[in-house]
Amino acid sequence: MLRIIPASAFLAVVCLCTLATSSVRAQDSKYAGAFMQIPVGGHALAMGGAFTGIANDESAFHWNPAGVSLLDHKYFGFMYSSEFGIPGSALADFFQLGFTYPMENSSIALNWVRLGVGGMSATPDLTGINITSERERQVLNSFNGAQSLFSDVEDAVVLSVARNNKFIVDWGWLYYSHPIEVPIGVNFKYIHQRIGTFGSAQGIGIDAGMMLRFSLADYLLVPVLGKVSVGLNLTDIGGTKLSWSTERQQTIPMRMLGGTAYTQELSFINAVATFAYDFVLHEPGKPRMGMDVTYAHNLSVRMGLDQGDFAAGAGFVWQKKLKLDYSLSLHDLGPEHRLSFGVDIDNILNPPQDSTEIGK
Repeated sequence: MLRIIPASAFLAVVCLCTLATSSVRAQDSKYAGAFMQIPVGGHALAMGGAFTGIANDESAFHWNPAGVSLLDHKYFGFMYSSEFGIPGSALADFFQLGFTYPMENSSIALNWVRLGVGGMSATPDLTGINITSERERQVLNSFNGAQSLFSDVEDAVVLSVARNNKFIVDWGWLYYSHPIEVPIGVNFKYIHQRIGTFGSAQGIGIDAGMMLRFSLADYLLVPVLGKVSVGLNLTDIGGTKLSWSTERQQTIPMRMLGGTAYTQELSFINAVATFAYDFVLHEPGKPRMGMDVTYAHNLSVRMGLDQGDFAAGAGFVWQKKLKLDYSLSLHDLGPEHRLSFGVDIDNILNPPQDSTEIGK
């Protein structure tokens, strides 16, 4: 249901979100829970990870939990990624499995994420040995004998709750009234890490996100213009504490990410083009940017830059029921291949009768 709000109230909300950036401080344990920053979704990665302002598919929980509300059908998603190498010989394997369930006024999603690294060699701890000959003897023994191998397994279960709020903004007699969408969402996540027999850790964290979506055609009265979306995502609000079985504690620092996207219909070729730009608001570094061109709502070609690293990929939708996305990202350690698979359960059980696009 649409609600009418004065322009002054709308602008106040935007200003508060902007001022929030000044409250983010650097924290200890910079690399704690780093696996949670591994990108999810072949669509997003093919665009260089510029997805905070889009977040309209099964990977929305990772990029901006507000985007979970944009999926208006029951949806199942799965992703596999070979981290730095080809499948079967990569340094690590990364998985995502999730389900989105829309309700009357909100949507919920449950996702499981896992990073597995196997075949790592255990070496002796020499920090407490001051005698050189003894240190040399232990090093020789560790390399000449049978090596002890261990694995690192890191899991996260994420429950997302989101709502897409629709308003009519009253700009007064001069500018009339225009519709906007303000999706909001929250992640509740449980994290568990295990490093061989050396120790394990667990923690609970919260993320929150919001988006602002509107049509330039409505605001500027130029029918050929497209749609604008702006997103803000706060991860690990207040710092997520990881408590280790070794009695050590780490803190996953809070991060604030922003993004914007512009979608333009290309009616002369029956296509839609999307351009996106993402950045971390409180850390120096290169931004993420990407583009997507989708023909007839079925076939997509994408490319982007992930903080300077090239990415590309493609997507295919079969009868609005099955979706396949592939991405290739190039890094110094090697290529990353991601394959995402989505199933629109509602469209399988009740085939669509019109051309409405999922997640729009």
